Amino acid sequence: MDLHVLVIVLLAAAAHAGWNAWLKDKSADLFGFATIAVGWLIAGLIGALLFGFPSPANWPYLVLTCVVHTAYALFLIKAYQHADFSLAYPIARGSAPLFVTVSAPILLDEYLEGPSQFAVTLLLIGIFLTGIFRGGGGLGGGKAVMLSLATGVLIATYTMIDAEGARAGASSLAYASWLFILTSVALIGLASRRPSGNFYAAVRSRARSGVPMGFLSAVAYWAILWAMTVAPTALVAATRETSILFAALIGWGFLGEKIPILRWLGIICILSGLLLAKL
Repeated sequence: MDLHVLVIVLLAAAAHAGWNAWLKDKSADLFGFATIAVGWLIAGLIGALLFGFPSPANWPYLVLTCVVHTAYALFLIKAYQHADFSLAYPIARGSAPLFVTVSAPILLDEYLEGPSQFAVTLLLIGIFLTGIFRGGGGLGGGKAVMLSLATGVLIATYTMIDAEGARAGASSLAYASWLFILTSVALIGLASRRPSGNFYAAVRSRARSGVPMGFLSAVAYWAILWAMTVAPTALVAATRETSILFAALIGWGFLGEKIPILRWLGIICILSGLLLAKL
């Protein structure tokens, strides 16, 4: 991987951890996610102008992934309300590829070989260590872990849908653009119907930082798609998972979370398992 591609992928990983940290720290509720979705909508509309409409074959996948992404947003909010960022983010992101790998023999008739079996073992150990040890005064416990794991299931689900959906049409960039448009419209519509609070006032108060975060996350997603066209996909995907380490550092350095040594070990196990599985 060329140096400039590596830098772009690392920046994209940091951006992903960054917008999740903003949601956790500033507004872990549906109004906060709707503010991020405004950034997605702006980016999606720009992408639609640049890349056009998706192919007819894309639409079933787009509709399905919109439903799953909306459910993912709701579970992610709940996870951040009940768990430290340094617990919820690594478990959710680390368990997603674990669920994909474990379900592959059933859904795809693909079976694990030696390195993949070891990678799954590392992921399981890492999730256990990350989830069982909370920092002093931090958020955690069984409910936090279960919500984080449920979020991981939804991430795994939309990942498999999008992998097939992006290949179904002529342009993966058009697919991604309309994914942002549809998902953002769904989230904004859902938030606007909340009986508690004034939607427009809530979003406006968060817009200065939340909308740029949403736009940045969309650009980061496109950057990953672009990187996969100029560098080996597995290498890009593995490098992208450094977002878990960025999230731990953000939780420790900026959110003031006290992370026990054993949770750091769990985070390292998760990251190692992801790298082993994708390299």
